[in-house]
Amino acid sequence: MNTYTDHTGMFQDFNFKLTVIDALLDQNPAFEQELEQLKSDFTDKYEWYTEDSGPIPEILAFFSKLLLEKVDLDKVTELCFDGGNEIYQIIQPDWDGEDDVFDIRHVGGFENLANLKSVIYISMCEEEVLKPIMDKNIEIK
Repeated sequence: MNTYTDHTGMFQDFNFKLTVIDALLDQNPAFEQELEQLKSDFTDKYEWYTEDSGPIPEILAFFSKLLLEKVDLDKVTELCFDGGNEIYQIIQPDWDGEDDVFDIRHVGGFENLANLKSVIYISMCEEEVLKPIMDKNIEIK
């Protein structure tokens, strides 16, 4: 289980924050340039095939401290809960999805996503974790 938290206090579960960040990756987020530099420095130089390399600490630390701006949060209309999301390949390029290190246990903070309309649920959490989102009549696909 991961020991990272959302230091901004915006999201109850750091792994849920990662899902939100993933939804922003193709939407020119405010943090894009900084993330591209981190990917260049760390992800692109990741030590493939070394035993138990694990997540890249510098990238996890960046996401942990990242304050998502309202302009970015307002861009999120759909979230996808899936182990194949790009965010996990940025954090740990050789992650095989066979452990629960990125599993989501709470969606507290989804209220910050004013334009959230739907969630694609494939994996990464137990179905009951999505209940607060369902209770707000947000579509679960």
